Amino acid sequence: MDSDVTIRATKITGEQWQRFRAALKSAELPADDINLPGRTFFEFTGGGKTVAWGGFETHGPDGLLRSLIVIPECRSKGFGAAVLRAIEAIAAEQGIARFHLLTTTASGFFEQQGYAVNQRGLAPPLISQTEQFGGLCPGSACYMCKVLTSEQPH
Repeated sequence: MDSDVTIRATKITGEQWQRFRAALKSAELPADDINLPGRTFFEFTGGGKTVAWGGFETHGPDGLLRSLIVIPECRSKGFGAAVLRAIEAIAAEQGIARFHLLTTTASGFFEQQGYAVNQRGLAPPLISQTEQFGGLCPGSACYMCKVLTSEQPH
């Protein structure tokens, strides 16, 4: 795995939304709520091509990591960790102190990135009331969280 992966984040606009929606569908991730307020999504490029998408919801000092997707041919090359660090840094710059997420398939990856498994009932009220917690993600999804610092690397 290459830990020196260089990526660039661009806020999703215009025709990028179609590519993002297609990526969500192919990864079998929820897309029904991506247009709701308080959500910010990015397309990540590396070497002149799209390598990933991801973003977050803002709920006061808490953020909900949303839909981190690395395209299949870029997996296991360090892009996932680089994208996650970039999203965390952007969120921290916007005042988010804690990141929360639900995952059905990637708890091992997130544990390697410093996320801790928690009981779903311990999520802050604004996080537990999100569309993700309310039904877009199955009850069997693993709830994880991490404290962010504003000194995250970009």
